[in-house]
Amino acid sequence: MLKILSEHIRLIMIGLVSILMILAAAIVLSLYFGGEVSRELIITEIHGSASIARENKIVTASKNSRLASGDIITTDDDSSLRISIDDDKYILVEPNSTMYIYFTEIASKGDISVNLSRGAVICEVNNKLKKNASFQLKTPNSSINITGTVFRTEFDYVTEYMGYENVMITQVQNFEGSANLQLYDINQQPQDLPMVLTERTSAQLLTAENLCQYGYLNYSFDLHSMDSLVLGELIRAQKNKVLAFSAEEVASAYKYASLEEKRQETMTTTEAVPETTDMETSVVTTSAPVESVTTTVLPR
Repeated sequence: MLKILSEHIRLIMIGLVSILMILAAAIVLSLYFGGEVSRELIITEIHGSASIARENKIVTASKNSRLASGDIITTDDDSSLRISIDDDKYILVEPNSTMYIYFTEIASKGDISVNLSRGAVICEVNNKLKKNASFQLKTPNSSINITGTVFRTEFDYVTEYMGYENVMITQVQNFEGSANLQLYDINQQPQDLPMVLTERTSAQLLTAENLCQYGYLNYSFDLHSMDSLVLGELIRAQKNKVLAFSAEEVASAYKYASLEEKRQETMTTTEAVPETTDMETSVVTTSAPVESVTTTVLPR
């Protein structure tokens, strides 16, 4: 009887030791990866309408929607959404854009690959990436690798540009830190070595048949060329980190953009007013023409 009891106690002790070893390993893993062992990608804001394509099914995106690796997100015209990743990384998906994110669990490596096939996104990475982790944004003709920065990327196909046909154009504006740019040819093979994009500068990458080059690299750009959605996201980013642009610069550009957008909206509304007829004189009257406004845009 005592022998049986002794054997049971031995087994219980072995079980307790195993449990303690598992808990110790979990604690070490938690400390190594900053207390996180799983990854959450959540849509925290949405304006307008957007969709999520997952496993041949398309569902309507909504606030608090959780994203799976490989989900394809598409925003409609005049629509945008914001994605939170691990509570220290954010992606603003601008109107009329299509993108998807591949990611691994933090316990694996913590890799994030943002793939933009149309439109524009702003990426904000606030903390230095963990060891062996990576954050990369890809377009059909480029890749951008960063460790912690705020940057905007826009991608588009154009039928003709600079005398070339069917040109892929990636444009990047860097608001803080630096990023490594890799240019790809039409076969998605790397062209030359990666180039460094410094803060407060922009780059344009061009790819077509017989064309694979930078349109420009490390060129300064004007915040006043951007719309209020982009500038509003920069104002928000300034709450988490110090950008290369001062708060006054961003606020001034935001005010300018908001006024211009209101003016453009007023012009559109005025032009949409139908012609009216004076019933007594049968004279057709129309609204007086409004002087057009020219806004500054980034070179393409």
